[in-house]
Amino acid sequence: MHNQHDRTITQIELPARTIVRVIAVFVLLWLLHQLWHILLLGMIALMLTAALDPPVRRLQARGISRSWSVAIIMTTVVVGLLGTVLIILSPLITEGQAFLRALPEQVDRLQGVLKDNPQLYDRLRQAAENATGGGSAAVTGNVKQVTFSIINFIADTLVVLTFTIYFLLDGKRIYRWTVRYVPSRHRRKFDRTIPEVSRVVSGYVSGQLLTSLAFGIFSFAVLTAVGVPQPLFLALLAAVGDAIPIVGVTAVTIPTVLLALTISPSAAIIVLLAYLIYQQIENYFIVPRVYQSTLQISSFAVLLAVLVGSALLGIVGALLALPIAAAIPVVEEIWLEDSPLRSNIPPPPPEPMEEAA
Repeated sequence: MHNQHDRTITQIELPARTIVRVIAVFVLLWLLHQLWHILLLGMIALMLTAALDPPVRRLQARGISRSWSVAIIMTTVVVGLLGTVLIILSPLITEGQAFLRALPEQVDRLQGVLKDNPQLYDRLRQAAENATGGGSAAVTGNVKQVTFSIINFIADTLVVLTFTIYFLLDGKRIYRWTVRYVPSRHRRKFDRTIPEVSRVVSGYVSGQLLTSLAFGIFSFAVLTAVGVPQPLFLALLAAVGDAIPIVGVTAVTIPTVLLALTISPSAAIIVLLAYLIYQQIENYFIVPRVYQSTLQISSFAVLLAVLVGSALLGIVGALLALPIAAAIPVVEEIWLEDSPLRSNIPPPPPEPMEEAA
């Protein structure tokens, strides 16, 4: 007798539609990867559009046409950028190069101060050598790379400004084209979301420009008075650091204090105390008055947004994280106002009353 074993062969048949969808997803992911830089510039342009739309509307309310209002606002922005670049670019480049060339020497001056902590000195020395690329000759030899980076930055800036002009001029047409694909029951919420997000982003951008400018001017005055070298370069770092929540100010304060320490311990203490006192004044007096009700997010949300943004896009992501996070509560308030989840959220418990003495 012959034992016959039945062999079961399993066949998996995929519909052609599923295969097409899988291929389309991979093609879409590939396109996103290839066009990521352009998409990032478009995102920045959208945020800039949201920030500039309120002043454009205010000019329209005074009887000026939309096109002329956009022209006035964008001319003001471009002139302001060019003026800032022309005023500070040349001395900034000079001070930045001088800062890098002198960095190893400045760290060497800390050897006596850090004699009880040689490991910290070795780490600072290694960081200085890595920053300078091995010496002043390497810094000078990177002129082509710096020039290429500046050209790329100028090109990206022009692309962002061009996108912003088109968004401001054709915003309604782009919006109508977008909402065509939105169900009619959601269009009312869309109409409310756009101006509210624009208000929040505009308030954040204008407020951040004021606080960064104020901290930069304060830093330049303090560093110049104390005699710290390259005060303009360090003041610009302070202004940029002020725009990065939570970690930005700390990141620029530490190297500034260490550089002041090469002058004298008293200079380092003055700079440290000045930065700390100013940040307390900014946090408790300047920021609440500048932002008012624009930012209504918790400190944990700020921290999470900065960590995610910096992990994805570095410094640019950290700068973009807070306005995006600030817009989320506005979007949530509009889109979840009718949700049963919001109606089921219990009110916060009342605070216990103090017992009468």
